[in-house]
Amino acid sequence: MPFARSEGLKRLDERWHNARIEARRNAFSVEEFSDADRVAYDLDTAQITGKDNPLTYRIDRPVDILDSNGADVRDMEDR
Repeated sequence: MPFARSEGLKRLDERWHNARIEARRNAFSVEEFSDADRVAYDLDTAQITGKDNPLTYRIDRPVDILDSNGADVRDMEDR
């Protein structure tokens, strides 16, 4: 049995998915986009944080309970 179609649904295609992926890779916040783009690509739900941008987060070490990042191997002396 096929799925029922609702009135007013728009078809999601490859361009819609690619626009959301590019937005996550290139932006830091959803506010960087026009209202038209936010609606057309539903960017409010795209979880745009800047973290998917390879130029922003080079290292993502967890912070421990003492608010320290632990040992950084780049600071260790050569042995």
